[in-house]
Amino acid sequence: MKKSNIKILLTGLVVVLTLTSKAQWEGPKYGEDSIACITNISLYREAFRLQNYAEAYGYWKKTKENCPMSTKNIFTNGPIILDYMIKKEKDSLKKAAYIQELFDLYELRIKCYPSDEAYALGQIAVNTMQYRAYEWEKAYETFNKAIELGKTETSPQVLDVFFITAERYMNNKGLTSEVTIDAYDKITDVLDSKLDESEIAFEKAMRKIYDLQEKLDSGQVSKDEYDALYEDCKVDSAKAARTFDLYQRVAKNMDIRFSKYAKCDDLKIIYEKKIAQSKDERTLKQIIKFFEKENCTEDNEIYDNAVEELHKIKPNAKTAYAMARISCYKRKNYSEAVDYCKEALPLFEKESDKIRTYYILAESYKQLGQYTAARENAYNILRLNPSEAFAYVVIGDLYYGSGSACGSIELPTAIYWVAADKYSKAMSMTVNQDDEKKQDIYKVAQVRLSTVSRYFPKIETYFQLGLQKGQSYRVECWIGETTTVR
Repeated sequence: MKKSNIKILLTGLVVVLTLTSKAQWEGPKYGEDSIACITNISLYREAFRLQNYAEAYGYWKKTKENCPMSTKNIFTNGPIILDYMIKKEKDSLKKAAYIQELFDLYELRIKCYPSDEAYALGQIAVNTMQYRAYEWEKAYETFNKAIELGKTETSPQVLDVFFITAERYMNNKGLTSEVTIDAYDKITDVLDSKLDESEIAFEKAMRKIYDLQEKLDSGQVSKDEYDALYEDCKVDSAKAARTFDLYQRVAKNMDIRFSKYAKCDDLKIIYEKKIAQSKDERTLKQIIKFFEKENCTEDNEIYDNAVEELHKIKPNAKTAYAMARISCYKRKNYSEAVDYCKEALPLFEKESDKIRTYYILAESYKQLGQYTAARENAYNILRLNPSEAFAYVVIGDLYYGSGSACGSIELPTAIYWVAADKYSKAMSMTVNQDDEKKQDIYKVAQVRLSTVSRYFPKIETYFQLGLQKGQSYRVECWIGETTTVR
């Protein structure tokens, strides 16, 4: 194609793009020389596509300087190009110039795209700690501003480096661990929100798979329909699982780092002083968050009082659940625990939160001697998550503890057969699992099964009733289940 024809084509393209776009930059979107701008965009993009970043740099730089609003790719590709130039440069002065250019790029992004300020500030802070760590105080302030603006959209990388910066800020200024506690509070506000969001998405994706399996089992869909729908469900659940896993790992690493600054005794000292000065909502929330994360809730009046106070000021699902735990396991006030659970359940979104609440309900009803209600709540757990094996242990315990209550039935010790059925079910769901929690459930169920087996009816006892090994047997009383004669 002739040079004149290329020029006409590029000119026409500029006219179309200009008419369909609104520039925020002061000046023409494609600069004073629109042909040169589009030419440089084309050349830098091609070199960038081929990962020839050194060649891309010159054309990219001209584009950035002359027409920064022409394409946002300038700001997304630019850090990759500059990172390459910084790493390969041996001359210290030139390297410093590239580093400065990286900072300038993020400042320019804020001018061109004001809505990106939180992201850009976060990257400025991260790069300050990477290339100019001696400016840790400036980085600390920039991080705080970035998180304040970005809130739940703040990236895990920014949160991670922010905590490292807060540690340096605290140590260099000779301050107390309250600095890292405050930083951790801001970080976990973001992480907890993202964890909840990603866990809900994962639960919904898994629920679709459970529902699809039920439709197949009931004949509502054919095997071919199931296979087709399952592929989509599998992709969605895998994506949701990866996101959830990412935030779980970030949160776990952050908790490990934070734990050295938040020993239970330290938290008690810090928050005894704070709570004496003010029982404001933020302080109460911090007490609950930190004491729960560091497992400092046992025999801890500061925690108990904070939960109770916050539930009065601003009751929500989490405070109601916390009050249910305190009522059930500490105060042994099981009726009160039931009331708090019923308050929390309709407010929870996450299945895991509902499951934890149902466990407290099951325990509370068990202690109140209301076995049927206790079992119903254990089955509520299984309705939410059929793989929740410990719910079967709970039901087994209910049956195991019913010997005296059901002494009037024909074969009272047959209760231990149905208890054994539940423990065996829990074991079959957790056998040979890598997950530590499932391994623990297996061990618990195994011990319970071994214990309950000692109370099985003697052969001569059930033989007199006309029963034989392997025969079905109905256990009445409140249980109403069929088991197998052992």
